[in-house]
Amino acid sequence: MYTTMIAIDIVAFGQRCHDTHTQRRVRHELYERLSEAFAMTNLPWAACHREDRGDGVLIVMPAEVNATHCLDPLAHHLAVLLRGHNRFASDATRLRIRTAVHHGYVERDDHGVFSPATVHLFRLLEAPAFKKALQAAGTDLGVIVSDTLYTEAVQRGGNLVVPSAYKQLWINCKEVRRARAWLWLSPHHSDH
Repeated sequence: MYTTMIAIDIVAFGQRCHDTHTQRRVRHELYERLSEAFAMTNLPWAACHREDRGDGVLIVMPAEVNATHCLDPLAHHLAVLLRGHNRFASDATRLRIRTAVHHGYVERDDHGVFSPATVHLFRLLEAPAFKKALQAAGTDLGVIVSDTLYTEAVQRGGNLVVPSAYKQLWINCKEVRRARAWLWLSPHHSDH
């Protein structure tokens, strides 16, 4: 099916969460904040296909979901929730998240989902340029959007995506060479 995919990774999970108790707590908080952000955005959390990645999650939206809702609306809601959580979190339990959003055809088998589109999604998520930009910004949330999804969302118009909130970023990661993507960063707050 042709759908929107979201890949999420907890920044520095292995470096900050050294024991299983802390890992369990941070993972619980991640899923709580995600389900809340989906509810705030009117996205169907329960209807999504989800694959846990240990320090993150792959979310495959139902085909009928408008991909545009997975950009600015979801990012803004998630940023607010992360800020609220992080205000009282320790360094070990602070949630900083990298998120990649892409769309395309997805196949499913007994082990999960796969396709060239899912490979591209994870190349975006793991791209060194994305990691470096988020680290330099020091924000709680960074979202990278594939060029095709961003272009389609902007061409549709409407007020759900604000193009000026995105910065062009060139990605080089494994077999993906010089691919254009679009970066959205949550505002930086100094109350952490």
